[in-house]
Amino acid sequence: MEDRSPPAFVSLEEAAALGGTDPVEHRFELLVQSVVDYAIYMLDPQGYITSWNSGAQQIKGYTAEEVLGRHFSLFYTEHDRAQGVPDHVLAVAASEGCYNGEAWRVRRDGSRFRAMIAIDAIRDADGRLLGYAKITRDVTARWEAQSKLEQSERRFRLFAEGAIDYALCMLDRDGFVQDWNEGAERITGYAAREIIGRSVGFLFGEEDRAEGVDVSLLRQSSLKGSHEDECQCLRKNGSRFLAKLTVRALKDKEGVLHGFAFLLRDVSGQRATEAALEAAREQLQQAQKLDALGQLTGGVAHDFNNILQAITGHLDVALLHLERGDAAKANHQINNVSRAVDRATHLVRRLLAFARRQPLMPERVDLNRHIASMTELLERTVGPRVSVRCDLASEPLWILCDAHQLETALVNLVINGRDAMPDGGCVRISTRVAPAGRGEPAGACLVVEDEGVGMSREMASQAFDPFFTTKPLGQGTGLGLSMVHGFMEQSHGTAMLHSTPGAGTQVTLRFPLCDPPGTSVT
Repeated sequence: MEDRSPPAFVSLEEAAALGGTDPVEHRFELLVQSVVDYAIYMLDPQGYITSWNSGAQQIKGYTAEEVLGRHFSLFYTEHDRAQGVPDHVLAVAASEGCYNGEAWRVRRDGSRFRAMIAIDAIRDADGRLLGYAKITRDVTARWEAQSKLEQSERRFRLFAEGAIDYALCMLDRDGFVQDWNEGAERITGYAAREIIGRSVGFLFGEEDRAEGVDVSLLRQSSLKGSHEDECQCLRKNGSRFLAKLTVRALKDKEGVLHGFAFLLRDVSGQRATEAALEAAREQLQQAQKLDALGQLTGGVAHDFNNILQAITGHLDVALLHLERGDAAKANHQINNVSRAVDRATHLVRRLLAFARRQPLMPERVDLNRHIASMTELLERTVGPRVSVRCDLASEPLWILCDAHQLETALVNLVINGRDAMPDGGCVRISTRVAPAGRGEPAGACLVVEDEGVGMSREMASQAFDPFFTTKPLGQGTGLGLSMVHGFMEQSHGTAMLHSTPGAGTQVTLRFPLCDPPGTSVT
């Protein structure tokens, strides 16, 4: 008997021609129905649904009973139907044999999903169109991830292009430029088309390249993860500029190097400004010292004149005793002259130490002892109408600061107190231990208080600003408190001012405590 069983694999047309229920056709049907990640279904030549697998039901939400015999445009958005998209895709599949695309589709519950679509035209041996095989896959998760990545890249691109004050570029693992932003073009003068594919070494001079500066930057970044440095770079026109460079190695989770992120900033102007500010600060400091010296000069001139008159008087009396042959009395007068000279020498030494220019020289200073040694100088500075009263802590308070700057600061505070009391009064100087708290270690506080006119809250908030003064025109530079504030910052301390109109002003300088002499300075 002739065997009529079909071959192991047959086409749909061949299976249909054989007729009957075929095991191969049954296995094919089982295969199609078992695929749940793809919607696989058939359309007739007009686009009406003739078959429906379980994957289609899972993806689109319709059962076979709900869709068989309905037009496949059911799954398209209203906009696509209005634009005639369903008819268009069938026409493309019919004319070209297949259609492939990606678009939004609609589920039974009205929600949308991103679909990858393939439509194949099915024809018989004579080329007659029998219908279409349609496969749809839900790629929403992949599309959303891709969209987020594209949005992230777009935001990064906007950020990179918007950072016109920074040169941002990407380098491959060998240091060749892969990306170049607008800021890089503005700073260096090179357009992206001139730079992409070139080694980053073009930014450095021949001597730097010969020394391997560019290679060293990449090597250090690769070893440490990132590296920062400042060096001279070249613009397209050949001019040099000081650049701050940050290079970060780009490695994946396995530690494989894929390239470098290269950030460059022109800091020439910033460094020039910093140098100018430092020069201005030093000039202000010297001007403040000269102003304070002028105040001191008026305060000590009378006492110094008295010392000179005492010396002259004692010498005249000593000469008279010598003429009379009374050496003992002459020696007594000469001893008085010696003591007067010692007082003058002490005063001159203080003035010279106060006036000389020198860099900040921190040393261990016992705050109490240093203030006590200045008492005579401060009393002469304020004059007879103002008294200076010291209330110093009983234990030594060791701080690390520039002793001469400390003297300058204290003299300025005392002079401010004196000027705030035109009718006289008392300037109180006190010291105490400030306990640790709020993240601050224990410190030493120097407090200077006066009984003067005080300041309003608005004026007190500006007291440390340079050139701000409450004194009449010509009687103050407005530099004293600003220099005190700068000195405290340099000494890693703080300066605080509290003032009440009509009730005086209190300035508190808080220094970090340090170990007594004999231990190492850190």
